Amino acid sequence: MISRRLRAAMTVWLLLVLSIPGVLRAKESSSSANGKPAVFPEVKSIKITGNKALTTEEIREVMSTSTRNSFFGTGLFAGARRPFIADDFEKDISLIRKLYTFKGYFFADVEPTVKRSKNGDVSITIRIRENQPTLLDSLSYAGLDSIPENLRSRYLKKSLLKLQQIFSVEKLIEERDRTLDFFREHGYTFFHPDSIRITVDTLGLHAGVRFDISLPGRYAYGPVKVFVHDPLKKDNPAIAKTFVRDNVSVTIYGHQKFSPKVFSSAIAWKQGALTRQSLEQRTLENFGSTNLFSSISMQKDAARAGAIPITIDLDPAPKHQIEPKLLVDNRYGSLFVGGALSYENRNLFGAGQQLKLSTNYGRQLSSDTNVLSSLSADQYDKLIPYEFNIKADLVIPRLGKQGSYYNGTVEYAQSKLPVLLDSKRELIRATYSTRPTRVSKLDFDFFELEVARKDSLRGFQQLFKNDLAQNIGINPADPVAVNRGLDSLLQTRLNQTFRLRYSLSNREKSTRSKRSPIWNFSVTAEESGSLLWLIDKYIDKKSYAGFTDSDPQIFGTPYNQYVKLDTQLAVTKNLSPKRQVAARIALGWMSPYGKADTTPEDHRFYAGGSNSMRGWVFGTLGPGSCPNAAVSNFGADIKAELGLEYRIQFFKVFGQESGIALFTDAGNIWDRTGPYAFSLRSLTQDFAWDWGAGLRIGSPIGPFRFDFAWKLHDPANPQPWRFSQTKLTDFTFNFGIGETF
Repeated sequence: MISRRLRAAMTVWLLLVLSIPGVLRAKESSSSANGKPAVFPEVKSIKITGNKALTTEEIREVMSTSTRNSFFGTGLFAGARRPFIADDFEKDISLIRKLYTFKGYFFADVEPTVKRSKNGDVSITIRIRENQPTLLDSLSYAGLDSIPENLRSRYLKKSLLKLQQIFSVEKLIEERDRTLDFFREHGYTFFHPDSIRITVDTLGLHAGVRFDISLPGRYAYGPVKVFVHDPLKKDNPAIAKTFVRDNVSVTIYGHQKFSPKVFSSAIAWKQGALTRQSLEQRTLENFGSTNLFSSISMQKDAARAGAIPITIDLDPAPKHQIEPKLLVDNRYGSLFVGGALSYENRNLFGAGQQLKLSTNYGRQLSSDTNVLSSLSADQYDKLIPYEFNIKADLVIPRLGKQGSYYNGTVEYAQSKLPVLLDSKRELIRATYSTRPTRVSKLDFDFFELEVARKDSLRGFQQLFKNDLAQNIGINPADPVAVNRGLDSLLQTRLNQTFRLRYSLSNREKSTRSKRSPIWNFSVTAEESGSLLWLIDKYIDKKSYAGFTDSDPQIFGTPYNQYVKLDTQLAVTKNLSPKRQVAARIALGWMSPYGKADTTPEDHRFYAGGSNSMRGWVFGTLGPGSCPNAAVSNFGADIKAELGLEYRIQFFKVFGQESGIALFTDAGNIWDRTGPYAFSLRSLTQDFAWDWGAGLRIGSPIGPFRFDFAWKLHDPANPQPWRFSQTKLTDFTFNFGIGETF
């Protein structure tokens, strides 16, 4: 664990670093153009009253006048002083009135009041009387006589403007955009904004709208030409390769090889079909999903005999890519540092097949003996945890079915764990992935075979007797039972698994509406051992030394049988462009079945760490009220976690938005049976709860997270509520990349 001196130093460092951006900005804004200090009245407060149709946040977003807020009034994160500039404030009031007009409240009154203190600082009150909105009482569309009746009926039926509803400029713009999209989707490819003339008549609280629509000709798709350019030199027609497939003419100038199906399957329309905006967008997405091209452009040529030829220009992406990475976190409590190197071939056989080879190695910089507290120093050798991994992935896309592909994985991993175990595993997996809808994804691991081995290091037998045996129902005083339990734990085991993962998100839809919360839902169902059980029952009927008929084994090697369900829902809501609130709930359950009576620890649930309960280091919480960190390192079969974050961005680092987050986590893991089994009583008494604050440093790959968390309720402590015992330096530090959820 982190020493008290190091904790104190890190706390001071955190407070200093987080307060620097505000100090710097304050200094920058305190001098005038001629270099002399300038004193401006400061905006102390802004109060907005009377607003119902618009939120206070919506109004504050259009104002340049703002207050200098700090972290709960402590002065931290306050940033620069916010000066009061009268001219800017007058513009703000004008913008608020325009915002109300935009929303349909043409007669809203906005009355500002500015009060000055003795030192000149100001407090602002903005009183709003929204009054009655203007209603739409007349709506007509002209210029639709020439189109088919069914098309005209569909267009009018989906109008966003409704009689006797609030008339607003916002709705008017949305209806214009809908009109453009609708007719471009039904063959009127050259329909543009100038083809729409909108007349608005207003009288008091009533408005009338007339759309005059001038439709161009309706066109079908003509021939398609695709040009794949040479990314390294100017196109040379003398060495170009040209072929035609499914009425698509392809000319390739570079040296890369491409399967003809890459191009014909990406074109979402058939020659002679009416032009549709959605088909053109889908075609661009199909080409993009191959990962073969760095630049994709499409242009319509001059119409010929009612048909429009299309030209598509493609610039190939580099076929080979080498990427090094630095790995830094604190997965075992102390600093863990490593590196990774990957090679990727993006077009292995010419049809978008991707081969990726990667390896990584990392180790802890110091020995952490927290989980070995029941042993004396002479009972084990000094242990420095490390992890090594080498992996090969082959992705074979299904051309013509965007987002669908087969993936084959071969992996070898080895690690030395803090609980005096050396772990090795070999894995082979085959996966099929597809997108049932544009907002969902389905992954099916239809074949996975894993060989897992564990070897004990000196001292593990004593650790097993002291800390682990009783938790799994073994009498530590019974040497025969202890040896049997050790043998079972350290056996080479097989995991043959079917796994189904489904994820659903509204992220694409919510990006169009800043008010809508973004939610992401995922669920994973896993079953292991069914095929091996069939071999055990019907093929391998021999007897092997050390096994009985009730033991799950094939050819003298034991296997696992279990079912597992894991689900998570995360919701994010933007309160303003710089403020965000996020929440998460995660639930998990697993159980052995058939001949098996335990679940494999490699596949159990663990609590603690940067993506879980941040008041605890990874693998040191639970199960239930268990106080033993060694037991926690073997996981449990049931999980329930909640998380809540409030995120604020207020400065930039190298152009990337950065800020802080306030968070709290609650939850735990539990066994199915035994002293730490899940029950309603255990759920209400043995939950863990933490709170904390973190620094977020923006980067192109996601924010770097530095989280400092304090325990509020520790079920492993005889006095679980920690309010009175909490000290500033008694925190748990976690580091990660990307948002927690």
